[in-house]
Amino acid sequence: MSDSLSQARKANGTSSSGSSNGNEALKYQGRKTSRATSEQRRRIILEAALRIVVRDGVRGVRHRAVAKEADVPLSATTYYFKDISDLITDTFTLFVEMGAEKFKAFWEESDTKLQEALALLDGQHPACLSQEVRQVFVGKMVDLAVHYIVAQLKDHRDYLIAERSFQLECLRNENLRPVAFNHQSYLLNSLESFFGRVGSEQPAIDAQLFAAVIMQVEYQSMVQSGDELDTDMIRDRLVRQISLMLK
Repeated sequence: MSDSLSQARKANGTSSSGSSNGNEALKYQGRKTSRATSEQRRRIILEAALRIVVRDGVRGVRHRAVAKEADVPLSATTYYFKDISDLITDTFTLFVEMGAEKFKAFWEESDTKLQEALALLDGQHPACLSQEVRQVFVGKMVDLAVHYIVAQLKDHRDYLIAERSFQLECLRNENLRPVAFNHQSYLLNSLESFFGRVGSEQPAIDAQLFAAVIMQVEYQSMVQSGDELDTDMIRDRLVRQISLMLK
C-alpha cells in the first residue's frame, strides 16, 4: 500500500481533478490542494486510512484513528475532509488509482504470453481448432489467469482485503458506488476485449462471469487455513470455466 499516488496517476492518466483513461472520471471529494506540501500531507492521510481499512475494515476509519495512524494533528484530517464520508470516498478513490496502476503493469508484463496464445488462433474461433491446438490455447490462457491470481494472493493480499471491505461498504454507502463501478471496469474492459478477440458472441457477459470466478477463487483461497495456496483448485476451476466459454 506504499505505492506513490503520483505514479498511479501517471500510469492511468488520472489526476485529483478527475481525468481518467476512458472510464468514468475519478473525482476526489475532499478539500482541493494547490501546494505540493499540502498534497503530500493529504496523501499521507489517505494512505493511513487505507491501512486502517485493511486492518480494521472501512468502519474503522475515523478522524481520530486516521490522524493517529498518519501521525498528524486531528485538525489536519478535518481540514482536508469535512466529514468521514468524504474521507472514506477519497480513500477508495486512492485505492482504485493504485489498483489501476498495478493492473496495467500486470497486463504489460503478460502481453507477450497473451500474444503467443492468440497467435494459435490464426483468425479462427477456438471451437474450430484441432483438439490438440485448442488444449494448448486453453492451457496458455489458464497459465496467464493462474499467474494473475497467485500474484494477487501472494503479493497483494492487503489489496484484496481492502477491495472486499470497500465492496461491502458500497451496500451501505451509495457515494462509493460510482468509484466501485470505475474500479470494476479495469478488469472487465480487459476481459471483454479478450473474449471479443477470441470470437465470443457475448464478450461482456463472458467477462462478467469470468471476473466473478476469479473473485470467488481469490476469496476462497484467502479464507482457507494455512499458507500454501491450493493451485490445483484454482487451475481446475479456471480450466473448466475457460473451456466452457470458448466452446
